[in-house]
Amino acid sequence: MAEERKFIDKLLDILPGGIYGILSLIARISGDFIAFLFFPGYSIFNNMVSDLGVGEGGIFFSLGLIISGIICVPFYITLARSLKSEEISEKSIKTGLIFFYISDIAYILVGFFPSIEENYIIYTTHGVLAVISWLTGIVYLITFSKLMLKHDNYTKLPAYSGFFLIGFMLLFLFTWIPILEWVMTFAFISWLIIISCYVRYNRLDEI
Repeated sequence: MAEERKFIDKLLDILPGGIYGILSLIARISGDFIAFLFFPGYSIFNNMVSDLGVGEGGIFFSLGLIISGIICVPFYITLARSLKSEEISEKSIKTGLIFFYISDIAYILVGFFPSIEENYIIYTTHGVLAVISWLTGIVYLITFSKLMLKHDNYTKLPAYSGFFLIGFMLLFLFTWIPILEWVMTFAFISWLIIISCYVRYNRLDEI
């Protein structure tokens, strides 16, 4: 654990935590966009996001997931550190981080198991990992958003943006409609931009 902390600190010495959040987004969006270019006829109204992973450019979609999932780790650790205060328990922060780690590991693994319907094992594994990532993601988003409301470092905008994202995630999980998965995806992108920029602008990644 100590070695992991030292490694993260070295990464944060290279770049501020908020920048890692933006870089994670760039990796994900780039992978999605390149995969989309190789998928003629793709429609956000008819195709799930994961369908990009089985097209000719599927490798770019998978790499986007894997790389973005790795790059975002220093950002979330920075976010957790910025929430420390006398009024907030260490346990609640650690709980948020634990659920983030579970969600992120499942998210990265989705990149290794594309949504190939012809292969039942890979297809099922993909679905299970995606659901695990979403459900644990909801938990850490609730945790961090509630802590932001209690912390003097944060205004209501970053906190409430998390709750809006949770609403879109639940809407998709209860409907499973392609366009709503894309709405959820764009909502997550917006949330990460808001939090990353907020952390960087207010220099909360220098605490």
